Amino acid sequence: MRRGSNRLGEAVPEEKNISNQQHRYSDAMKKVGVFISDAKILYELLEALKADNVPFEMIDPKTHSRDIDFVLTTEADRASVKHAKTVNCTLGTIPLCVKTAKAVLRIKGKIRSLVIGIDPGSSPGVAVLADQSVIDSSLADSPESVAILVRDYTDFYPSDEVLVRIGNGDRTIRNRIFNSIWDLGLPIEIVDERNTTSSNEQRDINSAIEIALTPGYKPVKKQPVDPSEGEIADIQRKSRICSNGELTISRSLAVEVAKGDLSMESAIKLHKDSKKWQLTRQTEP
Repeated sequence: MRRGSNRLGEAVPEEKNISNQQHRYSDAMKKVGVFISDAKILYELLEALKADNVPFEMIDPKTHSRDIDFVLTTEADRASVKHAKTVNCTLGTIPLCVKTAKAVLRIKGKIRSLVIGIDPGSSPGVAVLADQSVIDSSLADSPESVAILVRDYTDFYPSDEVLVRIGNGDRTIRNRIFNSIWDLGLPIEIVDERNTTSSNEQRDINSAIEIALTPGYKPVKKQPVDPSEGEIADIQRKSRICSNGELTISRSLAVEVAKGDLSMESAIKLHKDSKKWQLTRQTEP
């Protein structure tokens, strides 16, 4: 699983167990394997694992121990590790790697039901529940990258059943997320999120958790991505901010940004190139 490439290192809430059951590590529980050749990353990771009392073992990458559930490694060391499950660590993602290790070790046996909740937005919040317990969470860097996270979560946490639930707010972004996940062939529900919004600093993640716990309805086909006039105008407003007041992108370019077909940076560049072309034509003899 390419955690270093598509998972962000933002702080996420402490793991929450919806059923209020207590989870404790024991000698009989599996351990986390560690294979990292970078001395600084290794030191910082081991200190973090010890601080959170996460059982771990330094491993020989060429062996596959039955006591090791998965391996914490780096992108550079990944090719040497024979274990099927790995999480890539960097200095910036060590807190997230430790949280992931704790979550994986909490899972006892096979997961029956994996539910992934998504709070739509420019940086969507994603929460993963295994049999009603929150085991992972993240912020995606774009609506389309949510599908990459969903695919990685389902690979990393095998289960009997998978269900994806998306909040119904922010219709255009919601439908972009829905359509990208639809291509994965997973069941998806749209959830009324009017009563799921949290006001604290982890609003996106906490809302995603509540969305994951709320039943919704199942659309039977891909959803239309048709940005409203208000969304288009807002993107044009943001283009003025991103260009330091230099320009406002055209309506047609703003529509492409809203649909996810263009980044704001690309739209601004295209607008500038178009203006240069027009000025060239006007000054030609």
